[in-house]
Amino acid sequence: MELETIYITYMNDIYRYLYSLTKNHTTAEDLLQDTFTKAHITLLGQEIQDIKPWLFKVAYYTYIDSTRKELRYMISDNVDQIYSTTPEQIIVEQDAYLKLLSLLEQIKPIEKQIILLCDVNDCTNEQAANILNLKLNTLKSHLARGRKKMRALIVKEE
Repeated sequence: MELETIYITYMNDIYRYLYSLTKNHTTAEDLLQDTFTKAHITLLGQEIQDIKPWLFKVAYYTYIDSTRKELRYMISDNVDQIYSTTPEQIIVEQDAYLKLLSLLEQIKPIEKQIILLCDVNDCTNEQAANILNLKLNTLKSHLARGRKKMRALIVKEE
């Protein structure tokens, strides 16, 4: 599969995942570019069979690298705004997505990661376990706990 086809197919999924981690439009775009740059370099030398979970793994580690650099240089960027000139339906969807992200902030980071991968980005449990370097049963227990906490938070919000 060509890189351009891979980019067009998975760009939005990877961007949403990175945005959910950073809550910053510009940072998510930068990480998206870094992710596909790393993917391009790797794909020049080898063939990847299951491309979607592999891209999520590359994106996750790109995010981790970025976070470590940010901590090292103590750079902070508090811009949380999404710039949009889209129709009303997309704005409503963005508001719901931002609400979901704010609720996810109230649970453990590992549970948040797993819910984002499995429920938001449609990764299988096996793929998510591979991306996060967890055993499958560990991932399943974190996923169940995270979902239970999210249900309680959603009921509390209503």
